[in-house]
Amino acid sequence: MNAPLARRRPLLLGSALAAAACAAALLATSPTLPMTWDEGNAIHRASQIPGKWLYTTRLEGHPEIEGHPAFYGIVIALGRWVSSGWLPPLVAARFGPIMLFALAAGAMFYRMGRDFSVAAAAGSVASLILMPRMFTHAHFASIDGPLTSCWILVWATFVPAARGRVVQAEVSETAVRRRMNWPATLLFGITLGMTLGSKATGWLAPVPLLIWAAVYRDRTAAKVLGVGMPIALLTFFLLNPPLWHAPIARWQEFFYLNFNRSATGLNIPTWFLGRMYNLDYTLPWYNTLFWTGVTVPVAILALAGVGIARAVGRRRTERLAVLLLANWLILIIVRALPGTPPHDGIRLFLPAFAFLAALAGVGCGVVLSWSRNAYKSPRRVRATAVLLLLLAITTAGNLFIYSPQWLSYYNILIGGLPGATATGMEPTYYWDGLDHSVLDWLHEQTDEDERILFGASSPENFALMRRWGTLRREWFVPDPRASYIAVDRYRWYVLQRRPSGLSETDKWLIENAEPAHRKTLLGVPLVEVYACEDYRQAWAATTNED
Repeated sequence: MNAPLARRRPLLLGSALAAAACAAALLATSPTLPMTWDEGNAIHRASQIPGKWLYTTRLEGHPEIEGHPAFYGIVIALGRWVSSGWLPPLVAARFGPIMLFALAAGAMFYRMGRDFSVAAAAGSVASLILMPRMFTHAHFASIDGPLTSCWILVWATFVPAARGRVVQAEVSETAVRRRMNWPATLLFGITLGMTLGSKATGWLAPVPLLIWAAVYRDRTAAKVLGVGMPIALLTFFLLNPPLWHAPIARWQEFFYLNFNRSATGLNIPTWFLGRMYNLDYTLPWYNTLFWTGVTVPVAILALAGVGIARAVGRRRTERLAVLLLANWLILIIVRALPGTPPHDGIRLFLPAFAFLAALAGVGCGVVLSWSRNAYKSPRRVRATAVLLLLLAITTAGNLFIYSPQWLSYYNILIGGLPGATATGMEPTYYWDGLDHSVLDWLHEQTDEDERILFGASSPENFALMRRWGTLRREWFVPDPRASYIAVDRYRWYVLQRRPSGLSETDKWLIENAEPAHRKTLLGVPLVEVYACEDYRQAWAATTNED
């Protein structure tokens, strides 16, 4: 047997097991997770492939305010094509993103095992899955999960490409002669192109690699970037057919729509520490650090802190740990800049949490190494390993406590969801509180000839839910700018308790009416159902119309 292959075989097996475990966990929990805000739109776009490619990059009815590239839609479409015959419709739409995330988890295990240790590999993948919000986003038929997966793959392919192939080894590491690893470089370029093609945020992925190569004056890494970037641009071009017919004009349009949000009218507010923020009143500079500090389980934060300390303290020798740190920092910094879209909690800098998980893996390996060096006792080292395992099991408890509203997770540093809500954070975002328990209540309490009104939400979601039978009553989403709609045939009005998404009518209802049904988590309301007569009174009171 080839010696290098023999050494890699346990890691390859571990990677396969990590990917399989990740896929199994996501597929098993996906049926319990409600459809979230952007999924209906993303599924609708993906359904246009390959016949109507323009819609993969533009928002129907509002062509001036969108510009997302097409790769995430390709992932969704391929997943549906493979799985639609044997999975429920929503799970089938999520199948592609789930499989891509599982592949990324397997790649993370292998890369961390090769560059650090098996303990670091296991710790990084465990941290990736045990972050409740990351675990949730990994399910969705949407944009940011595939973006995060592709970014992980960029890092995982860049390292072997930058390491190159050893030609002649001398006495010192600096004297090692290397040449281009062309297969790895090609794979790096393709995965980078996939990242660019997932979302405009992905165009930041090369930045930490460029900085890292420059700081360490790594010529091989610079050559890899020099060759990989054109491959990535070509991949991006091939994955986006709207560019094919008018490349220059469509490239200009893509950059304008994605990097000039204030001019396109897409200005979504957010509620942060008791105040409303948007593009005109941007979040404070520390928002990304605060979000990280209150939405990541404390055990993972502590291990990540150890990993960051190792990367900073040994930056001259622990170059690959520094590369992880650079990938984490890029979105932490960019999201904190003035003018950056502030909405949707951690979603807009989700890839940063993947690299925080990798840094936690580094920390896990460091803790075991300290134990081995300090105690010189296999028994005590095993005790340390058992302690880390118990921490993982305890952290996994968060997934059971918050299920399936994992997007509402806050850690004990802020007092969990009740403490966060009292501090002025949004308890819910994407209608993930509209789970089977709420829908079952609505179906039981609504006659077949009656309808249901929903507050600010995605009509595309409800259209798909109605088609699939998840929502078994007629529905309507009133436009707050339109004239009042008669409620004679409507029984209930349903709203979610997202402060930045509440209309004046919603606020009146919350203050003056008693809901007929309420979905709560740890005592905090997420979704409320009001009688439509109460909604009529609230509308009249807040618009001065009868």
